[in-house]
Amino acid sequence: MKAYQEIYSIITAYIHKLTSDKHIIDEVTQEVLIKVHQSIQTLQHEDKLTSWLKRIVYTTLMDYYRREQSLLTQEIGELVSMEEYSNEGNEEVLQCIQLLIDILPEEERQLMIAVEIEGVKQTDYAKKHQLPLSTVKSRIQRARQKLKDTIKSNCFLTNDVYGNVVDYKKPSFVDSEKIS
Repeated sequence: MKAYQEIYSIITAYIHKLTSDKHIIDEVTQEVLIKVHQSIQTLQHEDKLTSWLKRIVYTTLMDYYRREQSLLTQEIGELVSMEEYSNEGNEEVLQCIQLLIDILPEEERQLMIAVEIEGVKQTDYAKKHQLPLSTVKSRIQRARQKLKDTIKSNCFLTNDVYGNVVDYKKPSFVDSEKIS
């Protein structure tokens, strides 16, 4: 029991150094404890327990952030690519996002329209434009990130429990006549 308490205190202390978000701390702590339990036999030297635990904590936290980033990117992609909305506010937000896509650099704008709005597969886009697939993937990620950053810095979105946008603030640079 004492070994468990020592492991737990090392884990929580290190997570607190990396983040202050209580939700993240709780979630990552649970994941780390499961990983430690499942792989304790891989610890070869007990004197390296702390560094072994910190490595597990760090990789688990990075995995958590990647998952969250992926979900956010996926949500933005779904929001951009959805065609029908029953909520009038969502239509306005879609128009706003379309305007944000329109201000991307030409190459990224064409790629986002093709892949996210028209539903062209990245492999098909790469073949059509004679580009390596890895180039297309990195460009779409870069365009998604720019779009996400622009939305986060310029739009304030309020969602209901179902994920529908119930209120938002238009970006400061968007002319209200263009999206009304």
